[in-house]
Amino acid sequence: MNLLMTILILLLCLLISNVISHYIPFIPTALTQIAFGIMIALLSSKLTLELEAEWFLLLFVAPLLYNDGRHFPRDELWKMRRPILANAIVLVLVTTIGGGYFIHWMIPNIPLPAAFALAAILSPTDPVAVNGIAKRIHIPEKVLNLVRGESLINDASGLVAFNYAVAAVVTGYFSLKEAIFDFSYMFIIGAAAGLFLGILITWVRYLLRKQGIIDVTFHSLLHILTPFFIFIIAEELLHASGVIAVVVAGIFHSLVKEKTETFVAEEQVLTEGIWSIVLFVLNGVVFLLLGLNIPTSMEEAVRNPNIGNGLIISYVIALGVVILGIRAIWSYFISYYEYHEAGTKDTPKPDIKTALITSLTGVRGAVTMAGILSIPFTKINGAAFPERS
Repeated sequence: MNLLMTILILLLCLLISNVISHYIPFIPTALTQIAFGIMIALLSSKLTLELEAEWFLLLFVAPLLYNDGRHFPRDELWKMRRPILANAIVLVLVTTIGGGYFIHWMIPNIPLPAAFALAAILSPTDPVAVNGIAKRIHIPEKVLNLVRGESLINDASGLVAFNYAVAAVVTGYFSLKEAIFDFSYMFIIGAAAGLFLGILITWVRYLLRKQGIIDVTFHSLLHILTPFFIFIIAEELLHASGVIAVVVAGIFHSLVKEKTETFVAEEQVLTEGIWSIVLFVLNGVVFLLLGLNIPTSMEEAVRNPNIGNGLIISYVIALGVVILGIRAIWSYFISYYEYHEAGTKDTPKPDIKTALITSLTGVRGAVTMAGILSIPFTKINGAAFPERS
């Protein structure tokens, strides 16, 4: 009953937050939803919704990234492949290393592997949050496509770096060769699995239609369930990246849609209608859950007499400035490289303003929250992650 009440209250807050955003459009809906989540947590300790990181990735991240993959402009994705891959892979590693050393220097009590883990999970940008900002603020199209493109991929690299950093804290063992191999395996096999399963599901749907099973409701439901099937198979059976798998499957679906839209128009209308409701709920609940978990996450730190609240805030601000600073410097470097590599007048000159916009647009969201919630709250040799009662 408690779980049902929590879900109903979250959905009610989701509706109210959108009404508020209609009358106060200058406040992003996401911020209103986070505020509602915080209020729920403060008003009632009984209303909680605890999800394992794996469940959170399956229920929220998989369908959201699948939808982003099927709507992302493929021509832009290919045209900007170099900066997207550079941001999604190299920038994540640079942020993990640079941010990790800064955290360890700022708070020496945090072991270096634990600092790397925190920096790693703060490195991936989030397409859900990016799209939420883009609806309210005008962002240059090139910057928006770059950030959205990297957001589809960098979740995998960020999660791999995070998992290895956590494993290094817990076990004291780390191998760069194994980390590179595992990342390559998860990325390549995840992409191959997403393509193969996307083709397989499309083929199954085609065979069902040939057998006379043309119920549009049936096929729409099968399509909605597709990202969940693909994510589970990639993660649980192949131990690859379910994130990459659902993105590739989404992109493949967009190709199939272009070839068949005139034949199954009724099904696509129904499917898109269902997707709009699913995405509306998932997008809103993600930010509500973020707000719901903020008081609990801060409780131990606030109660700790050895750490003042002002010091905690200064740590957060300093870390945020460093993470965004690394991204801004990297963005300027990449734009400078692209400009001199292209050597054409059409390529815009690198400038500080665009680099800052790219940095500020790359906001964190669902994957970061899932990673933080998955940290093992156990002490390692007296100092690592805080113990939670």
